[in-house]
Amino acid sequence: MRCAIYFVPPPDDPLTAAAAEWLRRDAYTGAGVAGEIDGLTERDHAFLTALPRRYGFHATLKSPFHLADGKSVHELERQLDSFCSRLAPLSLPIRLALVDSFFALVPTAADPELDMLAARVVTEFDAFRSQLTEIDIARRDVSRLNGRQLANLMNWGAPNVFDQFRFHMTLTGPIDHLERDHVAMVLNRHFGGLCSGRLRIGQLVLAVEPEPHAPFIVHSSHKFGARTQLRIA
Repeated sequence: MRCAIYFVPPPDDPLTAAAAEWLRRDAYTGAGVAGEIDGLTERDHAFLTALPRRYGFHATLKSPFHLADGKSVHELERQLDSFCSRLAPLSLPIRLALVDSFFALVPTAADPELDMLAARVVTEFDAFRSQLTEIDIARRDVSRLNGRQLANLMNWGAPNVFDQFRFHMTLTGPIDHLERDHVAMVLNRHFGGLCSGRLRIGQLVLAVEPEPHAPFIVHSSHKFGARTQLRIA
């Protein structure tokens, strides 16, 4: 079993519902979600969403990892609950953007508090992560990593952490440049104002991969509990 720490909006959030319809899978229950997407054939839509569907709608804070010897999911769950109880919610504006060759929801501007939260999750839960093996590293295309990313991979099990971190909630796999304008139009139509609204980050989830190559599913959600005024970016 692999675990990961994600941000996912609550199950009753309109963004969660729209994303489940788009990805055709509910990350909380694992259930398939049927429905047509205006502007795409069933085949094209299935192809565009195949990669993000497996992981569900989320933003990664701690990339998937195997549990270290002597560590358990229940222990990780308890520590994550304690960690989140000391955090105050964040709120930030988001937009639809092309990240490399895929579409995602991203903050409209860099947010130091969000970046700090991500860095804290990476470091504070690293004791739960089993160290990468030579086989793990060989499976990655390390030739595409810069020096900082390679060091992060070796030290923290993931390349895109700390100054390499970019918060994003993936909606598609790679898209040919000739199709990008059309897909952007379809996405904006499907999500409506949710693509350009504000995102409230008030919880983290523990996601698990029950068996190799199975879809990730939310194991538990942990609400932020610090009683301070909601920060507006």
